[in-house]
Amino acid sequence: MRKVLGILVLVLGVAALCWYGTKHHAKRIEQTVADGANGAVAASVHGLTTTVTGRDIEVNGLADSAAEQKRILETLDIVQGRRVVRDKIKVLESVAPYTFSAVKSDKGITVSGHVPTEAARAGIAVVLDHDASSLKLASGAPGGWTMVAQDGLSALIKLNKGTLTMKDKSLTLEGEATTPTAGEAALAELKDVPPGYMVDTSLSYLDDGKPIEFELVYSAADGASVSGKLPAGLTTEAIAAALGLDQVSGEPSIAISGDPEPALAILKKLGSWLPEFDSLKLTLGDSGNAALSGGDNGFPFAGNASPGADIELLETGLSKDLGDAVAVRVEAATDLPPDGTSRKNAATGETEVMTAGYWLPQMDFVAGYGQCRDKANALLSKRDVNFVTGSARLDARSLQVINAMTALVMKCVQSGNLRVEVGGHTDSQGDSDFNMDLSQKRADAVVEALKKRGIPGDAITAAGYGDTKPLAENDTEEGRAANRRVTLAFTQ
Repeated sequence: MRKVLGILVLVLGVAALCWYGTKHHAKRIEQTVADGANGAVAASVHGLTTTVTGRDIEVNGLADSAAEQKRILETLDIVQGRRVVRDKIKVLESVAPYTFSAVKSDKGITVSGHVPTEAARAGIAVVLDHDASSLKLASGAPGGWTMVAQDGLSALIKLNKGTLTMKDKSLTLEGEATTPTAGEAALAELKDVPPGYMVDTSLSYLDDGKPIEFELVYSAADGASVSGKLPAGLTTEAIAAALGLDQVSGEPSIAISGDPEPALAILKKLGSWLPEFDSLKLTLGDSGNAALSGGDNGFPFAGNASPGADIELLETGLSKDLGDAVAVRVEAATDLPPDGTSRKNAATGETEVMTAGYWLPQMDFVAGYGQCRDKANALLSKRDVNFVTGSARLDARSLQVINAMTALVMKCVQSGNLRVEVGGHTDSQGDSDFNMDLSQKRADAVVEALKKRGIPGDAITAAGYGDTKPLAENDTEEGRAANRRVTLAFTQ
């Protein structure tokens, strides 16, 4: 009995050892197959996975191409110990040409087209700072595609707006940058594009990066135009308003910075002087920090005064008004047209006719005593004849009223057969004898100016009345100003 029992124990022990050996060997074979299968798919583009059961291999996932699928299956076929390979691979669609595009607007960046891998999608999402789920996974991308796409997006981000387009190994970047410096920063993102890629860029700029400087050109016949670069906020319409003109032509560029107010202040002061000029040219700029800066000598102003202007007084008065920012130079007008030439003065809006070398406003009325008297009173109520203080020298702004007086008197003398007396009047300040003498000299100065413009000497006389014919009380400045005047009195 004991012998039988011993034999039975021996048999069971041998059986157990055989079962354990077989089981252990199977596990070892399965691990060997699994290791081989994992190695076969380790380099797959989209991360193929394998499952090993015993010695059977199942491969799942996405192959980048049929060629990659074939290579993987061939590698799995030679895995040591494998028995069956079950192919569950799907092949990714291949596209040609391989396209990708991105558009930047004020709403952000949107992308469309294709992406070669999920890793590339994730990289693009990092650059965009939002997901790139709109991109379709597809094979066919050229080598280096992911880096080029990310560099292209980095360049697009630095633009205000634009479009990035990729087609196989061709990249096009179009858009708008704030300045050339900003554009260069965007293009620098493309400096490491691999050889073989073709890069085409086209950028425009909100600001050309050049210093702010513009030129105003004016002529009484043609009006004003502006060229160059204006500070932010300054337009041709604003310049026209400052000068008192209906319009200013030209297509200057406008900077994205700068302060228009210093330039406008100068232009507003210049506007009141335009009637005294036949033509002028003024250059203005901006230092970049809101203050006009013309350098040591100031911005250049060159003007040709209308015929008959007092050049010295005009230059002095304009220089004082425009300030140190502008260097004023005034000369007499040259190359005057022949008598009878007409023009519409852009500054005054009046039609003028060249007469005896002067631009006289056209007078269109029937000349008679009453009409001439009323026209003269209306003219002198709107335009004063002014003189340098204490002298009989006509001031820098008297040209227009002298020309208008000439045109009126000429009409009344020639068509109305009238004679005219120019009267000089002062306020009561100072010595009466001095005032009488000064008023006579001022009346004489006006008569001489009218004679130069063609008024016959036998039709015009001068009389000084001093302070003997006041229009108002002399105890206020307003009253005294009203009493300092020149009058025209017609006789038949």
